[in-house]
Amino acid sequence: MSELRRDPFTGRWVVIAEGRGARPNEHAGRPPAAAADPDCPFCAGHEDRTPPETAALRTPGSPANAGGWTARAIPNKFPTLGSARSVPVGIAPPPGGDALEGAGIHEVVIENPDHSPGLAGLPRSARRALFRFFRERVRSIAADPTIASVLLFENWGPESGGTLWHPHAQIAGFPLVPARIAEEERRFAAGDGCALERATEAERAAGRRVLVDDPRITIVAPFGSEHPYELRIVPRTHRPSFASASDDEIDCLADLLPEALAALLQVQPGASYNWFVHGAGRATPASFHWHIEVVPRLVRPDGFELGSDLMVNPVPPERAAAELTASLEKRPGEKPRKR
Repeated sequence: MSELRRDPFTGRWVVIAEGRGARPNEHAGRPPAAAADPDCPFCAGHEDRTPPETAALRTPGSPANAGGWTARAIPNKFPTLGSARSVPVGIAPPPGGDALEGAGIHEVVIENPDHSPGLAGLPRSARRALFRFFRERVRSIAADPTIASVLLFENWGPESGGTLWHPHAQIAGFPLVPARIAEEERRFAAGDGCALERATEAERAAGRRVLVDDPRITIVAPFGSEHPYELRIVPRTHRPSFASASDDEIDCLADLLPEALAALLQVQPGASYNWFVHGAGRATPASFHWHIEVVPRLVRPDGFELGSDLMVNPVPPERAAAELTASLEKRPGEKPRKR
C-alpha cells in the first residue's frame, strides 16, 4: 500500500510505494580494478592530458602538472559553466524570461592518482587531507566576487551522469543561486530556529531512520526520502557554509561519508550515486545550515513523476536505514556512533 509523506525540512511531498520495485537497481555496472588505465586522463603520469592544475596536494618540491601528487584540482575541460554558451549573442529572451551569460567556475578535483579505489578505499589520512582540500577549493571559488553560490558534488557510476571511472569530484561556482538552494534558503529564513536542526532532532528522537549519531555529524534516511536509500548528512553545529566547517567536522565527514557510501554499495552492489554539498557561497545567509545529500540512482523517473513532480520511492526510509546500519556494523574498524 502506498503512502504520501511530506518531509519536514524540504517541504516536498513524496510517494512511498514499497511494492512498486522489489529490486530498484537497474544496472549491474562495476568499477574497474585498482589499476592504471592507459586511456584515462586522470591517472598519474597523464598530467599533460588535462588542463593545467589550479591547486594540488603534492610532495614538497614536486613541480606542478607532473607526478608526486595525491589530489589535483583542474579546470573542467568540458565545463557546464565557465563560457558564454547559455544564450547566443543576439537572442533575446521572451517576455517573462531572462538570460545570463553562462559564466562561472567549474573545477574537477581528482581524488587520487590511481584509477580506483573510490573514497572508501583510501586510507583515513588520505581521505582527511582530501576533504580539507575540498574545503580549500570551495573557499577559493566562493571568494570570487562573480560567484553567488558553490556546489561541491561527485558523480559515481553510469546512472549518475558520470563519464569516467577514475574517482573525482567537481566544484561548480554559479553566478546566481540555483532554485533548489534558494528554496532551502527561504525555508531556513522562515520561522524561529533552524529548520534542518528541528528535523534532525526529530529524527534523532524517533531513532528509526538514524544511521549515525556522532557528536559532530548525524546521518539519517530522511522521513520524506525522494530516492531509495537516500541519505542526509547534517553537522550538529550550525554553520552556514561548508567553507566555514571546522577541521574536526571535516575530518569526521571524511570518515563517515565514505563509510556510508561503502555501506550503500554493499547493500546495492554496482549502484550509481551522486552526493553534493548544499551551503557554500560568498553571501550564504547566516540562517543556512550546510549539509550533504546522498542520492543513489537506482530508479529512473517516469511520466507520473515528471508530470506530477511527486517522486516515487520504492524503498521506505525505515527499511533503508535498517539495511545500511546493518552494513555499517559489519564493516571492519571503528564503528560509527549510533543511538
